[in-house]
Amino acid sequence: MKEKKEEKRRKKRVENCTRSVEGAGTGTGTGLTVVTIALALALCVFTQSASAAHISVVPAFQTVSTGENFSVDIYVDPEGSEVFGAQYELHFNNSLLNATAQDKGPFFGSDSIVLKNEINNTMGWLKYGETRTTTPGITEPGVLATITFHVIADIDGLSELNFTVVKLSDSYANPIPANISNGSVEVRTGICGDVTDDGIVNMGDVALLLNNVSYPGNPTYALKNEWAGDVTGDNVLNMGDVALLLNNVSYPGNPTYNLKCM
Repeated sequence: MKEKKEEKRRKKRVENCTRSVEGAGTGTGTGLTVVTIALALALCVFTQSASAAHISVVPAFQTVSTGENFSVDIYVDPEGSEVFGAQYELHFNNSLLNATAQDKGPFFGSDSIVLKNEINNTMGWLKYGETRTTTPGITEPGVLATITFHVIADIDGLSELNFTVVKLSDSYANPIPANISNGSVEVRTGICGDVTDDGIVNMGDVALLLNNVSYPGNPTYALKNEWAGDVTGDNVLNMGDVALLLNNVSYPGNPTYNLKCM
């Protein structure tokens, strides 16, 4: 299957190159025509071989809560290149998050070695580097590494997950251009359903949410934590949220009534 895909790519490149030099035979001199065609083909081949790969944070965005552990994948798509080595440096907001682990992914397979794996929560960055130990390089997309974070925030905030260094290379140590897709994490403090913001979810929260929905705009029934009130996760506060919260409190542990604050 892999060989068929590569063969298809090669054929497409040849077709593209052929189209690009179709007009080269209209020159007035035979020598000039041959040179023109040769240069055009060489330029075409070079352009095809220099196609950019893609490295990204997956998922690109997620919402998490204080005290939660979550993970992101560093995903590499060679996009037609043959990747033999990869390294990156990723920065995050260390007042909101702590990185706890950075684990090798399956992208390079078992014939590889991790050259760098560093976490610095004081400065808010991670560094990772890995290379194949046998040829060929990798042409199929996959997860290079998986990073686990712990949410330490005591206020709401947004942490960008930004690449500051990305280096991909082929089996000859030639650099491969890379397009980059950064990520971000929205941190929410408090507990889903805890609209009174007292650290527990109970009938007091149900009563406040019911009054808030029934008497919109009344400051007496203002939620202490509006995010915690949208337990259905649809970005609207209504009786659907009240009903789900009531059932969640009435039937604790029943997965049918799990809260879904986003």
